Amino acid sequence: MGEGTTFESTWAVPDTWQQGRGAWGGLPIRRMVEEVVQCEAPAREVRSITAQIPEPVLVGSHQVVSRLIRKGSAMSMWQVDILREHDNVTVARGQVVTGVNKNLELDPPGEAWGSALFPHVPPAEQVELAPVGPPFGPVFGQHLEYRPITPLPTMGTEPVVHGWINLPQRTELGAHWNAAQLLSMVDAWWPSPYTLMKTMRPVATVSFSANLLIDPINIESINGERSPLLHDASVSAIHGGFMSELRRLWTPDGRLVVENLQSIMVIK
Repeated sequence: MGEGTTFESTWAVPDTWQQGRGAWGGLPIRRMVEEVVQCEAPAREVRSITAQIPEPVLVGSHQVVSRLIRKGSAMSMWQVDILREHDNVTVARGQVVTGVNKNLELDPPGEAWGSALFPHVPPAEQVELAPVGPPFGPVFGQHLEYRPITPLPTMGTEPVVHGWINLPQRTELGAHWNAAQLLSMVDAWWPSPYTLMKTMRPVATVSFSANLLIDPINIESINGERSPLLHDASVSAIHGGFMSELRRLWTPDGRLVVENLQSIMVIK
């Protein structure tokens, strides 16, 4: 399989996964990663995705076009476009990087390189479930499990969010996470400045970049189900209505799973 190789498929965007007019952003993120996993050799694991969603991804038929942009000895880069079927408009585009396991002998070991700190929070089993969905939350929230630790929107004093998140068995059966699920779930929580705002202003993600920093199979299941993940997010700064938000997902034992940077625009 050489550079320029293209694969095409169709995707019926399901109902009940909306965030506003279009689908929750995690849904096309997940689909783009899944497409690459289907096309790529098993030895090349998903490492990162950078994506933009310029149009609402509406319920209905779409075309998904995946193209191998670059294939090196250790990594590949794919471009994935999602197009509305009826008018061929690109509604989402992503660049997905895959790579082989380098098995490097580092000095000091790679475990010593990380500087991100696991937040001091109560374990998931000590945090109550909070229903998220209509009429106060987005439609897609009904499919996920939220255990908020920090205050709910408009009820806090800092633009910081901590809480446990999971993809429950009632939504999708499975004992382990996969790459596509993990890279989508980092987008599942409300923006961290909502905690601080007096009223929730409409916002839109302008750009999305996420790195997968663990082999999903190494996230141990709990009682035969997927482990909950700690969502950890904060706003770095805002300028001219555009903010930079850093999001992380952690395992219960403190391993960093996904790191995500989003540029988010406050619409009005």
